[in-house]
Amino acid sequence: MTVSLCATRVDAGAADWPARLREMRRQLGDRPTLLPHHFLEVVLPKIGGSLFALKDSGADKGSANKGYAFLLPRDVSSDGAVFTLRFERAGGTPVAGAEEISEVVDRALPPGDRTVFYRPEAARHFNPTHEIIEGIDCGRPEAAEAAVIRTMQQSIWHSPPEGLYPSDLHCDEAGTGCSLVARVDGALAGFLLGFYSFGRGQSEGCKETGGRVLQLESQLLAVAPELRGRGIGQALKLLQARHALAAGIERISWTADPLLFANALLNFTRLGAVAWEFQPNLYPFRNELNRVPASRFNLLWPLRSRRAQMALTGAGQTGPREVGADPELTVVNRADGSPDFDAASFGVAIEIPADWVALQRADRTAALRWRDVTNRLLDRYLGLKPGRYVIVDTGVCASRRYLIGERVDDRLLEERIGRTG
Repeated sequence: MTVSLCATRVDAGAADWPARLREMRRQLGDRPTLLPHHFLEVVLPKIGGSLFALKDSGADKGSANKGYAFLLPRDVSSDGAVFTLRFERAGGTPVAGAEEISEVVDRALPPGDRTVFYRPEAARHFNPTHEIIEGIDCGRPEAAEAAVIRTMQQSIWHSPPEGLYPSDLHCDEAGTGCSLVARVDGALAGFLLGFYSFGRGQSEGCKETGGRVLQLESQLLAVAPELRGRGIGQALKLLQARHALAAGIERISWTADPLLFANALLNFTRLGAVAWEFQPNLYPFRNELNRVPASRFNLLWPLRSRRAQMALTGAGQTGPREVGADPELTVVNRADGSPDFDAASFGVAIEIPADWVALQRADRTAALRWRDVTNRLLDRYLGLKPGRYVIVDTGVCASRRYLIGERVDDRLLEERIGRTG
């Protein structure tokens, strides 16, 4: 085959990465198949994906791009990594066929890596499933439900169109990694979207090649506001874990706002996830649920750990600890003030707002103080080194709400993370 295109990787580590993404979006225009800007800027590099600009072979540096190839992790094989090549044509520019586009991008990848071509505007197929999890009808969505997912995302986060995930991500051909919905009385009640990712190192029983382990990055979980408190989010996460384990994936990661207590209760207390990293001001967006800098935990759900296995079998913890009744816990702040950076006890309790979303709406200045104090405390205490702490649970004391961290030792590493020191 005579190849008339060339592919150039857009460097996600370069200082102009966000600007290059904005220019790419300007060239492509507004279209519902584009991945959100914040996903491309932050998540795509994190999961091991990449972006290539395609031009005619021999075209000068300033010539127009013919299109863009978004590479999303899809699988690992004995030869190397497999990516979904999500192609977006630039404007009305004629472009080569799928075979040529895949060939030119494959040539730019490390030996053994390859792509599976995918055009998001093409005809799609959906394979809806139904499984009863915790009394909730959950499974893969049908086409009509996939369209409602986008509407639900907009209604909950009030995101602009460029901040919404495309509906085609939920189809069979997209190879995304995880698309699940929950239904109540036949209507969409919630959804869970995740992407395959490439971790590093080896883990017994995981799909692995060349040091890259196939994992899952859980990106978006939502439940209709009027149906919250019925265990829908937990049911979706439990089904996600079952599907992951069946696919040979033992670790699921995601990000979460440290100050959302309801999320922390689900993630740490009920599911057995852990966090020892956080990133201040991770995402550039602002929306209904994020009115101040969007700091995030990096959470890990080690599905083979004892705590996670208890959650998956229904034997896990369901409620937060009573902070005042635990003498091994040191409370290291009171509301948005009086931070204690010198605790050395077995556990630390970091107070967070009882209702972070309402606080952001009512008093942005107070919300900024909370964010600043908790950011500094998390920076001081979190880590996997001796003397540091891992967030493993939630706590309450009357109307106050807390994150619970336990000091790193061999027991914690084995029980909570599923590995020995």
